[in-house]
Amino acid sequence: MVELYHFWSSVCSVRCRMALEEKGVAWTSRYIDLFKFDQLKPDYLKINPDGIVPTLVHNGEPVRESTIINEYIDDAFPGPKLMPADPLGRARMREFIRKCEDGFDGIVKLTIVKYILPKLRNRWGDAELIKQAARRPMRYYQDVHSRAVRGEIAEAELAAARGMIEELLDRVEATLDPGPWIVGSEFTLADIAVAPYMFRLSALGADQFWSKSRRPRVNEWYQRLSVRPAFKTAVFWPDESGGGYEEVGLRATMPADA
Repeated sequence: MVELYHFWSSVCSVRCRMALEEKGVAWTSRYIDLFKFDQLKPDYLKINPDGIVPTLVHNGEPVRESTIINEYIDDAFPGPKLMPADPLGRARMREFIRKCEDGFDGIVKLTIVKYILPKLRNRWGDAELIKQAARRPMRYYQDVHSRAVRGEIAEAELAAARGMIEELLDRVEATLDPGPWIVGSEFTLADIAVAPYMFRLSALGADQFWSKSRRPRVNEWYQRLSVRPAFKTAVFWPDESGGGYEEVGLRATMPADA
């Protein structure tokens, strides 16, 4: 049995849903509503002590961290291979995924300030949000959530976050020469690793980062990526508790040819 504990808009959850769909794996959804703090409940902390999503459970055994989960999915199940067969190709794939992690902090901060915090304030007061931030097992999330509630993430910090994203997209643009995929001719976990960032940036209104004039190779790559059925299923997974991006005035659309 394959179970994925996940949240609809979590970029790391999107990664794993996309890998499962690309492989054609039948899986059971175990929905963890981050906006109700399900990730901090004792039952979930038993399978993921860090209190984050996603977690894959295969025949009762948990696998954690999206990058590790996706390699496990590719190794454990039949279907199209999502990792290069040759050692150098795998090294290039893993190197790129590692660079993606460098941009993660920028995505997190922009998301919290522009999306998550307004949404949570509609449901909970600041005092409760501070309390829940303190319960998070990982110090990084304790810090960034509590500072966001207190208004301590200044515009200069957000500008630095946008700079990190710019650097990541510059790397994607350079890596896509000659393309058509990040590790050359093969679609791999490297493409899946960055795909949710692109969709999240689009929802935040930042899709100008990869216009044809600014980063033409990224633009063409995202067009190719967005027509894959696995991508559509992964990014448009519904908010099972209702709401979605529209609750705070954001949009989530497929890329325009611009």
